[in-house]
Amino acid sequence: MPKPLPRRKSAPPAETRQRHVVDTLRSWAQAGKFDPSEKLSESALAEALDVSRTPVRHALAVLVEEGVLMRAGARGYHVRTYRVADVIEAIELRALLEGYAARKLAGIGLSPELRASFDSLLREGDAIFREGGDNVDEARYGAMNLAFHSLIYEASGVELVQQIRNLIDRIPFGTPDAIRFETYGAKARAQHLQLAHWQHHYIVAAMAEGDGARAEAIFREHGELIKVSLGLARGVIVPEGRRVQPLLDTKVVGSRLPRNNTAD
Repeated sequence: MPKPLPRRKSAPPAETRQRHVVDTLRSWAQAGKFDPSEKLSESALAEALDVSRTPVRHALAVLVEEGVLMRAGARGYHVRTYRVADVIEAIELRALLEGYAARKLAGIGLSPELRASFDSLLREGDAIFREGGDNVDEARYGAMNLAFHSLIYEASGVELVQQIRNLIDRIPFGTPDAIRFETYGAKARAQHLQLAHWQHHYIVAAMAEGDGARAEAIFREHGELIKVSLGLARGVIVPEGRRVQPLLDTKVVGSRLPRNNTAD
């Protein structure tokens, strides 16, 4: 169970609080913060979120409907189990979807206001690496990354893209703010994320030049970096002893990828 959130000085409106509870629990599940064997209860989650059971009860029902959680008995819940193949497919589909959105956006053109928004996010990413060195603030990077990818979706103006994105978001590890690594040390993690952020720069440059094909192609490679960080594909930065997960009908227990027991 994640650490309890800090207590709020004043309670937000009920609708805002309800949305916050759903979004937080979904984020925790997708980021693998719940133990695979952990039985989740309304009371424990309400305490962790510093809210009453009512919004938690509603949130759990929503997340069961979304496929993020599964019922465990009359009053308990577990994070849903997915196959490794499901995770790979979700990552690849997200890359295709984001590439499509970027290509549409390149065709529309970046307004001065939109370019300024992208440049602001690029500067934030640059600052993360400049200030962090080999110990990058991954939570800060995750927030920037989510904002960058969300801006691509929103600015494309394609409503169906957003709907498909919501379906893909149900699968763990694929969301832009879920920064996860299998066996990387701090320096290798920083190098990996730095490479991903350089791709952000190239994507924006391609869209600004109206080169939709290039922006789409970079997004394809951008998705591959997620598979590399999870040990599902080989990459440039491969720590000694690293192993690549075989593409079998292996299951992701809870929201955690199993170790590969087969040598490269």
